[in-house]
Amino acid sequence: MSGSTTYGTCALCGKRLSKAGMARHLATCLAKHEPPQGKAASLFRLRIEGAWAPMYWMDVEIKEIVSLAALDEYLRDMWLECCGHLSSFFIGDQEYTVPIEMMDIAPGSNVRDMNVRLGDVLGKGGTFGHIYDFGTSTELKLRVSDERQGRVGREPLRLLSRNEPPEWACDACGKPATQVCTFCMYDRDNPFFCERHANNHDCEEPDMLLPVVNSPRMGQCAYTGQL
Repeated sequence: MSGSTTYGTCALCGKRLSKAGMARHLATCLAKHEPPQGKAASLFRLRIEGAWAPMYWMDVEIKEIVSLAALDEYLRDMWLECCGHLSSFFIGDQEYTVPIEMMDIAPGSNVRDMNVRLGDVLGKGGTFGHIYDFGTSTELKLRVSDERQGRVGREPLRLLSRNEPPEWACDACGKPATQVCTFCMYDRDNPFFCERHANNHDCEEPDMLLPVVNSPRMGQCAYTGQL
């Protein structure tokens, strides 16, 4: 991928902006694109990005009354879901996870159920984390960029922006890559390959391939893209 500046498109007006520019743009664009549907509510604007892969990012606006569980489901649908793994949010020293009855939680633990409202545990400027899959983990960073009264439509949240898919070059020929080798990615500088070179590249396990997708979970477990 060339350069370190990433770009994305505003889902409200279609404008292309850098990652930093998008945050500034949304502060004014939101008021110009208020959906007519739905009731006014207290809203959070969230900036979400890969903890170790910040080229993947998006902005969403979500009602404060929505639960962490609903946000978790959205993140799974957009970026994460592959095999039904467990996941958790981390806010301060508190962990919020899947319904407690599904887990063996020790008495006195700082683990709570995800079915809590965002507005009860977060505020403007607050930062928190999310982990999907505690084996081959994908970690996200989230921040409450802003808070306002407004509408997001009939759904509990709306996508405001998302990064453009990063461009990866084939290690063999330099053409756009479509596959990533999950064996090579741990001991090779460039584990990306085009269709032509993916199945016959110099590797002990040349068939351990997954598609190049626009997600920080690319190349992990059996993830093949957005549901």
